[in-house]
Amino acid sequence: MIEGRHITEFKEIFTHVPKTIMAHDLGTNNNRMTRLITNVDQFTLAELYKISDLLDVDYKAIFTLAHTQHFGNDKRGKKKP
Repeated sequence: MIEGRHITEFKEIFTHVPKTIMAHDLGTNNNRMTRLITNVDQFTLAELYKISDLLDVDYKAIFTLAHTQHFGNDKRGKKKP
């Protein structure tokens, strides 16, 4: 779904993967996972790498999803209003 570009923002991953399972696999709790899904800029790089490993997806795809969610479609990296 990610590599086929059916998922375009990071939060959309969790319509297919339960966040409780992802939280457990990352070693965090459900409350923090909920906060991170909304505020992707608070993920650590290590967590994003681990998510890419868990989902067996290239890490660049995960970073792109997080970037798109955080900045919208502005490729220059300016936060949307």
